[in-house]
Amino acid sequence: NNNLMPGLEAVYGYNMVNISHYNISENKQKNFFGKPVLIKTVYYPTFSNDTLNHIPVHRSFFIVTVYNDDTNKDGFINTRDLRRIYLFNINGERQMALVNENYSVFKSEYDAANDFMYLFAQLDSNNNGQMEESEPVHIFWVDLKDPVKTGRLY
Repeated sequence: NNNLMPGLEAVYGYNMVNISHYNISENKQKNFFGKPVLIKTVYYPTFSNDTLNHIPVHRSFFIVTVYNDDTNKDGFINTRDLRRIYLFNINGERQMALVNENYSVFKSEYDAANDFMYLFAQLDSNNNGQMEESEPVHIFWVDLKDPVKTGRLY
């Protein structure tokens, strides 16, 4: 269905300062973040019927990449800060960081053979809150069948 990953659609942008989940039956809105942030990507469950190897795929979570802290202490939350990635449940409640918060995620790839998302992230090894070319890059995996299962590949 032209989705980047089966079962997930994505919206991109730097103009979003928060997202929310709206529960229609309870008429309640819940913001994902408690303060304004700078959202890069939101992966959300698709409404279309999607398959992987002819098996239906249903996702019940959100993945959000975000600049949520002034990590480099320049007075602004912007793209020069560390980009983090979080898992939220279907109700918009944060479950966990998919990559440790002292990394900055800069790229992802999808592995259809394993239904994994690979995350490329740079370690802020000198803890100055910004990325430098000399700092190491690591690759992490997320099992999209059960996204609380994650690990470092390289």
